[in-house]
Amino acid sequence: MHQERPMRILHLVGDHEDAGGVLSVIRNLQGVSSKNQLEHVVWVKQGYQEKRTPPLTYRHASSVIAESVNHWKLLAMAWPAYRELKALLEEEAFDVIHAHSRGTLLIGILVAKRMQRRVLFTNHNYAQRTGLYRWASRQHRMHTVLLTPNMAKHYRLDYSASKTSIISACYDASLLERPVKQPGRPSADQPIQLVGVGNIIGWKKWDLILEALSRLEPHQRACLQFHIWGPIPDLPEAQVFASQLKAKLQDPSIGACFKLHGPTREVEAKIRSADWFILPSTNEPCSVALMEALALGCPALVSASGGNIDIVKPGCGRTFTPDDPNSLAEALKALIKNPVPGASPEAIRQSVSHRSATVVLDQYLELYQQLK
Repeated sequence: MHQERPMRILHLVGDHEDAGGVLSVIRNLQGVSSKNQLEHVVWVKQGYQEKRTPPLTYRHASSVIAESVNHWKLLAMAWPAYRELKALLEEEAFDVIHAHSRGTLLIGILVAKRMQRRVLFTNHNYAQRTGLYRWASRQHRMHTVLLTPNMAKHYRLDYSASKTSIISACYDASLLERPVKQPGRPSADQPIQLVGVGNIIGWKKWDLILEALSRLEPHQRACLQFHIWGPIPDLPEAQVFASQLKAKLQDPSIGACFKLHGPTREVEAKIRSADWFILPSTNEPCSVALMEALALGCPALVSASGGNIDIVKPGCGRTFTPDDPNSLAEALKALIKNPVPGASPEAIRQSVSHRSATVVLDQYLELYQQLK
């Protein structure tokens, strides 16, 4: 009996290192995809080395750039990268071309225009220059996915239109099969444990926590313990930021309550060790680590911006004014006075149940069927 082959999805990412983010979302989607349903292939930069599990299937290019602060560089490299992708598409059959990064958006537009292929672009960023993304969303054979309603508001895009959709990033669906973490601290005289997970890079705003701590009294700082887990990306700006962060931690009054631990593959265990999850970044698009924390029943302290506005429901966490260390300091003082969230761990989990990989895959499957 003839068995229909799986739909093949080529994810245009272009990353030069395995640093999570989009790659974590693709791994989570792969984890719930039936082998005869979908085959995920990821297009990355030559020299990329896989560091996380489960493994993905890759194709490599020498010219592609995923992201850059230099927009002219992205533009200049789009054409040679497109030519590499065109050669790949002439050798291999893929049902859907799915772009994910700023650099691969430009390449996807070239594919749509020159090869007359339908291209799906999922926007994983809050860009300052929003015009490019509105223009891209109007291009023939291009379909845009935004992660949350607040992102659509940022880009001024109507997600009720036929060429734009809202589909969340996603977390590992198996987390929902495991028990929620138990609330409460072992004893009142122990510090409140706050855990953050993410790359050590400037836009994550880990230094904002240090600025907030400097505004607290010594006895208040003694009530808090921060544990930050994440790698330092192979980027010059990340190296500079990490050096500056470590220099500030030489102050014993701050370093005693803020620990920079480095990368981990045991995110669930780190979250379970916490009383609260913390995410200080501004306009975080749709943090996988944040959703993982909430799925485990852990409340979150986040900036009132980006995807956080849509993800963290009332009672499931607390917010502070973005980029404002005074506001974060006040939120920490309130946490010291009352570290108990309004919602139960079960209710916190339920608030993100629709963002699991199983639900998100179904949404993408429907879209893939339309675009193939």
